[in-house]
Amino acid sequence: MATNPRKPRILKLVGLGAALALATIAMPAHGAPDDGLIPPLKDVYSDYFKVGNIYSGPQTYEEVSPNWAQVERHYNVMTAENIMKPDQLLPNQNINPDTGEWTFNFAPADYFVDESLERGIDVHGHVLVWHSQSPARIFQGGRDAAKANMERYIKEVLTHFKGRVVSWDVVNEAFVDGIGSFDPETQNWEDFLRGNPTDYSYSGWYNAYTTDMDVEAGERPGDFIYDAFVFARQYGPETKLEYNDFNVFQSEGKAKAILAMATELNERYAAQYPDDPRQLIETIGLQSHNYINQTPAFACSDLTLLPELVDDNAEEWKPGACSNDASVERSLQLIIDAGFTANVSELDLQVWEAWNAEPEGTDKANYAVLNDESVAARFYKDGFTYWVGKIESRTELEAIQAQRFAEYFAVYKKYSQDMDRVTFWGLNDYLNWRATHNPQLFNRDWSEKLSAPAVADPEAWLGLKKPVVDTSALAATVAEAKALDLRGNVYTGKSLGAVKSALGKANAVIKSSKGQAEVNAAQAALADAIASLKLK
Repeated sequence: MATNPRKPRILKLVGLGAALALATIAMPAHGAPDDGLIPPLKDVYSDYFKVGNIYSGPQTYEEVSPNWAQVERHYNVMTAENIMKPDQLLPNQNINPDTGEWTFNFAPADYFVDESLERGIDVHGHVLVWHSQSPARIFQGGRDAAKANMERYIKEVLTHFKGRVVSWDVVNEAFVDGIGSFDPETQNWEDFLRGNPTDYSYSGWYNAYTTDMDVEAGERPGDFIYDAFVFARQYGPETKLEYNDFNVFQSEGKAKAILAMATELNERYAAQYPDDPRQLIETIGLQSHNYINQTPAFACSDLTLLPELVDDNAEEWKPGACSNDASVERSLQLIIDAGFTANVSELDLQVWEAWNAEPEGTDKANYAVLNDESVAARFYKDGFTYWVGKIESRTELEAIQAQRFAEYFAVYKKYSQDMDRVTFWGLNDYLNWRATHNPQLFNRDWSEKLSAPAVADPEAWLGLKKPVVDTSALAATVAEAKALDLRGNVYTGKSLGAVKSALGKANAVIKSSKGQAEVNAAQAALADAIASLKLK
């Protein structure tokens, strides 16, 4: 936690008090998601990143339905929840072990992809190589057979969807959970892969690649990750390639292990394919299935870029909570500093304290509305009493969740120049895989929770007077301009004058910007002026 304790900020306490008060106010009348209660999130964040959600089946795009109304209003990139996973595209029974024939089932995914593009929505592919939801026969036969099957599968899939999918999760969840610390100088990331004999967490790919592995020839367990990305680059060169995993917020542990892997494999690829100017692994996806009483948004005051929002002494569930060991901001810093972009790939914030801590059992019908006054006092059960003594009513959880969503999106905004998308994992609470944890912005009946306005305007929720902006790209372009010979000895006066003018405006924007659009415009203008310099 914090290394530089500071006096708690009154703003945070007042902000939460106001939020808790709001939680007791009657919610607006329930209705369809096009009530206009919050502006379209895709418009709110258009200068920052794309905002996405998941496609769960034809009902998601059914015309004149609340599902499609929600998608149409808020989202501009979609991920298939299941139908683009390996066992959906190639069911195990569709692999004939006798003839070697494979029969793909592309129809459901084709409908999703084609409908998305027709409706002006980008598609992110999920997923090519995964230990779960994959046909068992694809792993069989040892290392060489598994590698050949992997190439065949990736070639078939990426060729089929060529030009229709902007990015892919190439490998998903290759690492174990619970990596509290990792030192790349003294530890090997391959020792933390799922399927390692010391882990007992099975991975068909790991098992196949360690069968008949020739260590003396340089073969290694983690080669399946490298091969997957190489095949994806070979057969889908137009797509952005992403490694995706959960609990990447374990900044000092799992995040560092993942980055050690990605950095090493990128160096290996650069040496083997020097003519490709791109990195092999370009993006790290943070799944972000988090709990509101864990995983703070901020790094602490010695590392954060949002010090006005941080309270180094706050408990983990309170406003301004921070951690340099396990927080969203710290992991984003590590990912970006290592030279990768970052995406939030599967976002939901769960209100109960642990996986099985739901106080009303496992029937998701019992969790239709989080602030249901009829069960306000039931926010714990035997063995799960984290919230006892911290809150008095279940309705307070809605405000705490909204606070954390607002803090997350403030962080996302601050690092947006290195992010492509933020994807929610479910259109509302009831349609989320953890429905009993009320993890999304909307109730079962599509009414807005407090989290909806908190995400739509995190600055207002957090009491900020200025918009949160990311000036990192602009600052880098300013540094590039200042490194030039601006004395008039090299470039023509007219072209040099354009650079100086754009540089002056850029410095003014960095000092006091009105929003990310202004920052982006200043960066583009300065970059264009630099590119247009003419020699004397």
